[in-house]
Amino acid sequence: MKGFEQSNETNWAVTWQDTRFRWQLVLAVVVFAIFPWKADDYFQWIQQRDGAVMQDLILENIPSINVSIPIFGIIYVSVIYLLIRIIRLPKHFLWFAWAFNLETLLRFLCIYAIPLNPPDGLVELHDPLAEFFIYGENIAITKDLFFSGHTATMVFVCFFLPDMRERKIAIGLTIVLVIFLLIQHVHYSLDILAAPLATWMSIRLAKYLVS
Repeated sequence: MKGFEQSNETNWAVTWQDTRFRWQLVLAVVVFAIFPWKADDYFQWIQQRDGAVMQDLILENIPSINVSIPIFGIIYVSVIYLLIRIIRLPKHFLWFAWAFNLETLLRFLCIYAIPLNPPDGLVELHDPLAEFFIYGENIAITKDLFFSGHTATMVFVCFFLPDMRERKIAIGLTIVLVIFLLIQHVHYSLDILAAPLATWMSIRLAKYLVS
């Protein structure tokens, strides 16, 4: 642990001397902080808006079951592990931070542009952190559908983990998560399929911005 901490201090101490890096990181944190500040009103409005109901042959053949605990268990443990692994890599962390911000912005825009009502058989998924920091506790949010933020988060984990063996495990967990999301009927299949593409686009654009 001591060696790990010393490595972190060295990497950050050296990289922090780069003025461009400092401003990019500060701006990334500021942008990240804006989302929870404005998201509550935005999603409450989204929830009041009427949208389309998509036909989904996959969901039609899957019974609805509440699997919230394993869903959030996978996501929270994976994200915490990712942050622990990349915090010692300042530029890698900066790339991830901007990719996450861009993906969040893109998701907000897609939800606005593609109004959808939740799938038939939906079992409400209550994310305690999202409800506290983003959605608020006024009403349950079920129309933040296209594209799946849960899937996008796991794509980030799969991409940014520095070790290939870890990535393979993350890919396996992502497949399990997708199955659980379908079982709970919180997303259409198309929401889930679109998430990796949207996340990849955000990752590539972020790489261009911070390089």
